[in-house]
Amino acid sequence: MRRTDYMLGGRDFATLVAAQVMESNISRVGEDAGWRAIAHAMTDRDIQSIPVVDETNGLIGIITEYDILRPVAEGKNVDDIKAKDILSKDVVTVTSDTSAIAVIKMFEEKRIFKIFVVDEGALQGVIVKHDLVLGYLHATRKGPEGFDTSIF
Repeated sequence: MRRTDYMLGGRDFATLVAAQVMESNISRVGEDAGWRAIAHAMTDRDIQSIPVVDETNGLIGIITEYDILRPVAEGKNVDDIKAKDILSKDVVTVTSDTSAIAVIKMFEEKRIFKIFVVDEGALQGVIVKHDLVLGYLHATRKGPEGFDTSIF
């Protein structure tokens, strides 16, 4: 099912999967990206974390604002720091076919801010809680009276 299939409403939110609510147009960096490039990527795009991928788009880890700021606080020369030096490898992932309900439960249980969508080792997208709220609103949208959303 395509992401847009649920946007006309009249759908049961419980039938939605990660691929339908994720953001697929996401920034990412390679493991050899320098500290300044990572910091610029995050600040220019106003994001609090960025995934680190290998040459095949495999998810290696994540760099958060804490990871970026830690070397500064420790007085290290940031120009000597690469993504692989500061990334966190403990990343929560789901597959594209994971139910939206299961994703919500993961957010609650793990108290995290992002969940990455990975299929066969390759990064597909990211889900934040806002995506799930928006997905619910779109899926349960009521069409105009007499408008049959089941034909879509």
